[in-house]
Amino acid sequence: MVSIALTAIVVLFLYKALSNQEIANEVIAKKASQIQKKEKLFELLYRDLIQAQSIKVEPVFNKDYRLLFLRTRNSIHEIPMPYVAYFVHENNKTLVRLESAYELKFPVELEKIKYTFADPLVSEVEKFIVLQSEGVGGGAKERELLPGERPRPKKKDKNATKEYLLFLKWQDKKLLMDIKK
Repeated sequence: MVSIALTAIVVLFLYKALSNQEIANEVIAKKASQIQKKEKLFELLYRDLIQAQSIKVEPVFNKDYRLLFLRTRNSIHEIPMPYVAYFVHENNKTLVRLESAYELKFPVELEKIKYTFADPLVSEVEKFIVLQSEGVGGGAKERELLPGERPRPKKKDKNATKEYLLFLKWQDKKLLMDIKK
């Protein structure tokens, strides 16, 4: 009788430990999935920007969002040198990536829409901002002007770098990228 009671108590403790382990595994798997999704998003944005031949940023009606238009070598739908656009859908606040063989303009023309792929990336987007700045060529920094000195007119430098700062905030997560081209 005593051994049956002790066995039942041990089995009960083992069952409880196994149940707790399953709950912990579910939590860890969910967190790993979120991290993996964020890494895939980071990699996609990074590849699109770093492999871009042209980049154009346009403001929209809302100051928290921008439209990002690219011509890039990165394609997820096997289109050579696709046109890519990133925008936040205004109704459901989802960041969407459009990829097309044709140049993208909003609204997308009906005859070109069947050749345009739309990929929703993340939902509940609060901010999607891309800022662009012209850097100084050759890595040199501009010096301060001496007293009485006039600024020289800016020349177009073939070695000038462009810097893009991308900020994305969604579902209490943040992504900040600094890309120099």
